[in-house]
Amino acid sequence: MGSLAIQIYEDLKHIPRSAPHVLLVFLSLVVAFGVLSSNHPTVWQAFLPTLLMGLSYGVISLSLDQLFREDWEDGTLEWWMSEGKSMEVYGLTKILAHWIRLGIPLSGLVGMITGFTSFPLIFGVAMTTLTLIFQGAIASALCLNAKGSSSVLLPLLILPLGIPMMIVSMAAVSDPTGGMGSYVSLQGGLFFMSVALSLMACPFALRLSLR
Repeated sequence: MGSLAIQIYEDLKHIPRSAPHVLLVFLSLVVAFGVLSSNHPTVWQAFLPTLLMGLSYGVISLSLDQLFREDWEDGTLEWWMSEGKSMEVYGLTKILAHWIRLGIPLSGLVGMITGFTSFPLIFGVAMTTLTLIFQGAIASALCLNAKGSSSVLLPLLILPLGIPMMIVSMAAVSDPTGGMGSYVSLQGGLFFMSVALSLMACPFALRLSLR
């Protein structure tokens, strides 16, 4: 566990150029939709949770093309494998660092935009982005050898994967009774299924891309 934390810390020292761009795109789209709906404040208030969840989901899916690509291009991934190091640890490090770099800031931005009045929404964005990164890591690894740019192909592969989590998260937000227990259980189940699948399939996909 200590080794994993050190690896995550080392990875976080490097901030990819795409990370600030993702957050900027998110804020720009929120502002744009806010301006467009400025004459209809009631519609804006009703639509805001769905907008924030959908935009978080979309920008994270667009960012996953860079999850392993830089290490693949500069030889770091090949060196890691040739040294006999654990590909499971490598994959988990990249996934968690990516979420800390983007998922947590997105959740914070969602909280600030809503005035921290909706815990289910903030928690839902955090869980949806983390689950999507775990699921999308498999497709990201498989697309490393794709001919041409995978920046368009990858979101099309990833987007359907996180829809169940997003549906459950939005149901928790819109539940008038405020009963979070059952929704948290569903979110946890979907999350742990994604983690188990990713930890098994992602190392295999990375090794396959290096052949």
